[in-house]
Amino acid sequence: MPDNRLMRIAPTPANETQRLEAVRNAVCAYAPREERFDRITRTLRRLMHVPIALITVVEEDEQWFRSVQGLDTDHTPRDISFCGHVVASGRPLIIRDTWAEPDFVDNPLVTGAPGIRSYVGWPLEIGQGLFAGSLCAIDTIPRVYSEDEFAGLRDLAHMAECELRAHAAASLQKNLLMRLDLMQRRHALDPVTGCWTIRGFRELLGLAVQQAHADGAQLALCHMRVEGMDEMAASLGETGRTSVLSVLAQLLRERLPPEGALARLSETEFCAMVPAHSANALEYALQPVMQPELEGVLPDGRTLGAHLACRAVRLSELEQAASASRFWGALLVSG
Repeated sequence: MPDNRLMRIAPTPANETQRLEAVRNAVCAYAPREERFDRITRTLRRLMHVPIALITVVEEDEQWFRSVQGLDTDHTPRDISFCGHVVASGRPLIIRDTWAEPDFVDNPLVTGAPGIRSYVGWPLEIGQGLFAGSLCAIDTIPRVYSEDEFAGLRDLAHMAECELRAHAAASLQKNLLMRLDLMQRRHALDPVTGCWTIRGFRELLGLAVQQAHADGAQLALCHMRVEGMDEMAASLGETGRTSVLSVLAQLLRERLPPEGALARLSETEFCAMVPAHSANALEYALQPVMQPELEGVLPDGRTLGAHLACRAVRLSELEQAASASRFWGALLVSG
């Protein structure tokens, strides 16, 4: 590999102040991961036959992964990001072999993990001339992509744009995120799974209980404990546990209704909040969440099978106008 090169730092666009304002008004970054975005990156990874697919949001000092396939992190510094170049230019970026590109050959994301050799990214526009981030496909070998693959990337990027413009999260979650500053949002989210932390989830639960009482709606909490986590992680080596947790969280998000929320409670436990407009609708929404068997595919292509021990508590089972603390306590007592 050539050396003694000077990496090109991702530039800042001329409209950076307006761009950041649009990104933050739409709550694009530092929000819990959602199935609607994961579905796009999963499809991109299959379409392009790559190990890594991302929806990135470029914030002031870092790029935040709104959805991630194939990596066990939630951000990288902005100055070394490839997507920072896409945001600055507002045009797709195609790099078939980073080792042959003087501007990127000594980039830390090339020389170190994840070892980027090829990159293709499409800008995500959330306002006229304002780009939030990119939808990108990354490989660890040089690649040449077909016209059909580029067309597929473009179509998926337009879908991601629509989702970012619509809202960054379900309305209840967005309401909470708008109350928090950027640092508080970061601490409210688990970096491995993109789920809420316990602290953030309990704040969200407080809003949800208030809204359920006000609207006469239904609400349930579902606790899920992953059995055999140590054995699964051990079989995958050093990065096994983070890989398993990331995939499990994504599989659980697939089961949630659009307005549902997921928290990571511990190394082996998750909790889902499931709202519904009626008792029958709540039972219907809980059925997939409570299924004990999970099956997915790990980043290295191996199949992951997991068994969950599940239990649920419904707000309607408690006394009238029960508080969020009482609701949370009932879930813990039920275990």
